[in-house]
Amino acid sequence: MDNKPDSPEKIKSESKAALRAQEASKRKAALQRKILLSLGAIALLASAVISWWLHGQLVVTKQQERLNQLTQMEADNRKMLLESYLRTQTQTVDRLAANQDFIDSLTPEHPSNTPEQRDTLTRQWLRATPGALSVRLFELHSAELDRNAEYPIRFAEMDLIRRAETRQTIQPELVQINDRWQINWARPIAVDNSSDPLGSLFIVIDASELLNLFQGGDKRLGEIQLIQQFAGSAPLIVLKQGTGNAGPSVQVQVAGSALQLKFTPSSELVAMSAELPSLWIMISALITAALLALALLASKFLVRLELGKAPQEPALSDLVPAHKPASSASEESVANPLFHKQDILDIAVIDEDEDVLGLGGSRGKKTSGLTNTQMSEDDIPRDIFRSYDIRGLVGSQLTPELALKIGQAIGSEALDQGEQSLIVARDGRTHSANLTQALIKGILKSGCNVINIGVVPTPLMYFASFQFEDTRSGVMVTASHNPKEYNGFKVVINNEALADEAVLDLRARIIGQRLHQGLGEEFPRDIIPAYIERIFSDVALAGNVSLVIDAGNAVTGLVAPQLFEELGCDVTPLFCDLDGEFPNHNPDPTEEKNLSALIAKVQETGADMGVAFDGDGDRLVVVTPKGDIIWPDRMLMLFARDILARHPGADVLFDVKCSRQLNQVISSYGGRPIMWKTGHSPMKAKMVETGALIGGEYSGHIFIKDRWYGFDDGLYAMARLLEIITLRDQKIDDIFASFPPMVITPELKIPSSDRNKFALIEKLQAQGDFQNGAITTIDGLRVDFPKGWGLVRASNTSPALTLRFEAESQEMLVKIQQLFKRELLKVDSSLALPF
Repeated sequence: MDNKPDSPEKIKSESKAALRAQEASKRKAALQRKILLSLGAIALLASAVISWWLHGQLVVTKQQERLNQLTQMEADNRKMLLESYLRTQTQTVDRLAANQDFIDSLTPEHPSNTPEQRDTLTRQWLRATPGALSVRLFELHSAELDRNAEYPIRFAEMDLIRRAETRQTIQPELVQINDRWQINWARPIAVDNSSDPLGSLFIVIDASELLNLFQGGDKRLGEIQLIQQFAGSAPLIVLKQGTGNAGPSVQVQVAGSALQLKFTPSSELVAMSAELPSLWIMISALITAALLALALLASKFLVRLELGKAPQEPALSDLVPAHKPASSASEESVANPLFHKQDILDIAVIDEDEDVLGLGGSRGKKTSGLTNTQMSEDDIPRDIFRSYDIRGLVGSQLTPELALKIGQAIGSEALDQGEQSLIVARDGRTHSANLTQALIKGILKSGCNVINIGVVPTPLMYFASFQFEDTRSGVMVTASHNPKEYNGFKVVINNEALADEAVLDLRARIIGQRLHQGLGEEFPRDIIPAYIERIFSDVALAGNVSLVIDAGNAVTGLVAPQLFEELGCDVTPLFCDLDGEFPNHNPDPTEEKNLSALIAKVQETGADMGVAFDGDGDRLVVVTPKGDIIWPDRMLMLFARDILARHPGADVLFDVKCSRQLNQVISSYGGRPIMWKTGHSPMKAKMVETGALIGGEYSGHIFIKDRWYGFDDGLYAMARLLEIITLRDQKIDDIFASFPPMVITPELKIPSSDRNKFALIEKLQAQGDFQNGAITTIDGLRVDFPKGWGLVRASNTSPALTLRFEAESQEMLVKIQQLFKRELLKVDSSLALPF
């Protein structure tokens, strides 16, 4: 082998070639930097212009649109309330004007056509018409000025009466007499619509309810004005509340009246309408990145185009000496970077490109530290996924590990239904904190956000789902009225409580691993002040009430005393300190033994009444000074009578456990009774389906849609009950004496395993012989007889059968019980029946 060293001339030639290559690389790098800087500046300028335009379209315009929508919504919400009230009052006045006794009293030569008879009639209907202050009948053209009367007849009232007698358009008129607002109505009295009027009806209604409806909204959101303007007259501002000057006003007409509502948004409503710039930021970032990437590619192209005009440099492969052995190529590549066909400029640009395009940094990093552990079907007990919630024994059935998976399933379901956040709340049970922590981890793991409102009763979680702008969904960690060993989850998505198959589908999600993966965020919020303020603005008590509140050491003790003191009650708290061990009694007010301390405290303090709430505050039972227990179906009779007086013909919903007398009361007051399944979820769904304004269960769930949201809320139901009672100015015992109870049992519970109880009911429905009783099977088996009824159903919240009986006499009650006992023992002889 020839080891002769290269000549000096050859070495010099190779060095010059290397220097020329280096110079070419430097020129290329300098040119690309120059072009890249120029194009980058142009790209950033273009990006700024596009971003400015997009900000106007995606943020400013959207925010203004949302503000306009919220402003219109606030005006429309009040408008709907006033229109509903006025429609009810119009129907009442029209019915009075068509009253045959009124027609007879104004018909010439009729025996009833005497001033005395008219006075008797008007006094009678004054007492029977809710809110009426004065009812008068006038013979045709006989009305005269009477300015000094308590409810005067002035020129305005004379004009209203004359227009009625000439069948002109008549609208109610708001007037103020001695600092009190009233509504004047007038109607012609005639045999029929085509005959000449015989006279007129003039009725004065207290305007307090109308004004309370007007004042019921959130004062912080803006200024709302109630304006009355008749044709040809100046507008009169009747009432206004709140302040607002942060946006354009909206003015709407209240149908059937001369009233208008003018709403002007406040800065707080403007802040609520603020459009999050996340979409704008994302689009702007993508456009900027795209323009910079385009600038980078364009710079490379222009460099190649420019360099293509210059003389070609020697090929880098030519710089390798031909006589060099192949084995030394690796050594040369290390010593001489020009050995590689990719020059040093290309290497530098690739590194720079990754930085510009955001491709640098570590790869494959996990976005969450949460593990995706598998759970077998046996680890997820089917029994805890009940008809309308998830509930079981902590430790043996419900664990933090399972709570995490349930959270991920709920978060996944919420995301699939278009929700990005879930409200989470918990009760005061000893294990609720740990289960909540695990639940939240699971929800966040799905990529869904969490709004944590802390330890509050269940109705406040429901309320938050209507109050918050960014979600309509939530989860409550609670086992309601169950003993301390239990816990569970109540789930609402898009203001609908999950029930039946929807609850079971959460289990199927976990088993089938149909779970989203992501990384949500948790935010704390407070809801108690807003809840108390909302009820305070809606409910007005007409007198002082002394009230004993038994919270059973459960979560309502944190809210109920404060709420009812705000409403003006003299509150005596009983077991209102939070203790998840429930040392005094189980938080279940439907068991009479749990009410003994409350009854004793009411009698000891001389209170007007007492109320007991269940473990999470969505149920209540009331007791009287006499020691009587006002079970919720009797309570519902009073609610129905109150609401049907203002909404004739409305639907009233109740469950299969309620007294037959409730059906009769609803019908007698002109309502439509609807019996349905027991359970807060099916009841709420039926409330929405039927449009009912009031509903209730024997177990204590009361659902009020009139002026409220329609969910079960023991606290709000008690507030409305106090409002009704104080307006009637009667003692509670006297009020409920008008609904005398039949002979009836409380709810009886017979132990039966969760696996067997439903099969037993199905067998009883198929094989039971109840003679000629009318059978209802919408929930368990209810059999109605001419003089009573009986019910047996599978409890959805505990391993038990529940029974209830009612009859006109004790003898008949025993007969019905014995019939049920015979048929139950036929299908399961091991049942321990308490009768």
